[in-house]
Amino acid sequence: MADAAGRDCEEMSPGLRLSRVADLIDAIHACHPDDAEQILSVILEEWQTGAPMPPFLDAMSDAEFWAHAATFEELRAVFLAAGQKLARYPLGPQGRMRMIRRLMDGLSDDERQEIMGPGSAERDQE
Repeated sequence: MADAAGRDCEEMSPGLRLSRVADLIDAIHACHPDDAEQILSVILEEWQTGAPMPPFLDAMSDAEFWAHAATFEELRAVFLAAGQKLARYPLGPQGRMRMIRRLMDGLSDDERQEIMGPGSAERDQE
């Protein structure tokens, strides 16, 4: 995607990106709320990627490519639908552990402990 000057947005420095985000926030707040909502809705609708396509080569790389361009709402919808289906799928112990590890990546020890519930630290030490 290119900016108004024709530069590739993927190659913007973090500083330039942050500056543009600040400018965008200022511009949004300078507009009447109805106008800002209408313009942002149109832009976000244009940027939506739609549903994932059937994989061409490798399902994981295709999924990563689609997820990179997807909106939060699209990611959330696919994640929840896939999770519901996978919960009923006959995964073996290794498959379930892989899914759990990926879901828990990035969580702090306290967050992991909260998910595991009371007594999990004692069970881990047994």
